[in-house]
Amino acid sequence: MRNPFDGLHNPKLSVSMVFATPSAHVAAGSTRAQLREALRRKRDDLPQRAQREAALDAALERELRALRTHCIGAYCASRNEYDALRVLTHVGAELRWPWRIALPVVQPELRGMRFCAWAPGQALRAGPYGIEQPVDCELEIEPEVLLVPCVGFAEDGLRLGYGGGYYDRYLQHRARVLTIGLAFDACRVEGLAAQPHDRPLDIVLTESRRYLRPAQAPRLRGDA
Repeated sequence: MRNPFDGLHNPKLSVSMVFATPSAHVAAGSTRAQLREALRRKRDDLPQRAQREAALDAALERELRALRTHCIGAYCASRNEYDALRVLTHVGAELRWPWRIALPVVQPELRGMRFCAWAPGQALRAGPYGIEQPVDCELEIEPEVLLVPCVGFAEDGLRLGYGGGYYDRYLQHRARVLTIGLAFDACRVEGLAAQPHDRPLDIVLTESRRYLRPAQAPRLRGDA
């Protein structure tokens, strides 16, 4: 099986600084619920949204072209999240589909989620929390690489999600899955404390930076 961690330190994947980096949101004095609300407001009011999305598109495309994997897990964007699916499908089609796409199907009654094979053009419907998911799950598959939406993130790879814990539970026993968080610079958090169930992301991509989890690299890609 291909190792999705191959090429993780490839210097060609560095992301150029194209925007002035905003100050990090300070976690001290705020609950996680308050942080989520503040960061969602920042994302909703993001200046130069189209230009920032284009820069993040380019960063994600570079990352995807360097991957060696059979299956990539993605997500259907909601609540003003960055839409990674359009870049994933574009690059996949250009490369003649070296990978399958898997989308999550949430199971609230089990407090879990599974990933189902999906191809562009196949039907989607609103699932729990209003997030679109495949209508049919004829083939359940396990991604080797997982694109993860972030409400907020820290430089060490800690992720702030919506509080449901679905990604953390899914990844609990899947150490070999390469996780790539996707966020905007404005959603960086300083002083975000880890909780026992948190699994840091391997990579976080923003419109101007590529962060690597410290255990995997002595310094961050994109540093001046």
